[in-house]
Amino acid sequence: MKASPAGMNYCPDCGGPLLRHVVAGEPRQHWFCGRCRVPHHAYPRVVVTVFVACGKRLLWVQRELSPQRGKWAIPGGFLELEETLAEGAARELYEEAGIRLPPAQLQLYMTGSITFINQLYVGFRATVASEDCQPGVESMSCRFFSREECPWEEVAYPQVNDSIRQAYDDLDSGRFAVWQAQMTENHYELRPVSQ
Repeated sequence: MKASPAGMNYCPDCGGPLLRHVVAGEPRQHWFCGRCRVPHHAYPRVVVTVFVACGKRLLWVQRELSPQRGKWAIPGGFLELEETLAEGAARELYEEAGIRLPPAQLQLYMTGSITFINQLYVGFRATVASEDCQPGVESMSCRFFSREECPWEEVAYPQVNDSIRQAYDDLDSGRFAVWQAQMTENHYELRPVSQ
């Protein structure tokens, strides 16, 4: 049996034991308190990213925070409460690279699930006319790289390199689909959902 939400064994509201919720005889991926009957759900976290292009170059940030401190990544982070997906992506872009874009300027680009770390991600794309950027408190550095300039050996999350290569392919071709990725511990699949 999988662990309860955040590895908790007891209800944070009343201290009662957390029990696996069973619906129609089937164990579900959420729990409830045996004492106060309050449900406790463990949901995947939502990550929002922005692929920002200037010509054929993409914006990368060098992470200041752990995990993967010092490694390079596409700007992004966790969606916060009361944000739309685009608002969260725009906030992360500003926090990490000092580029302020209105959420309405971001275009849906990639969606996906990463089952082995319980994350969903939504990627947007945008273009800028200038490579002006400034690392924020969460970044050591930020800059635009062509595919050839990209520090592939220093990428924070090489598991998603196929998605990044696809972004470079789309920049080269000038044609952008909306992509969907499915990632498990043993399998990665990226396919277009619209052309």
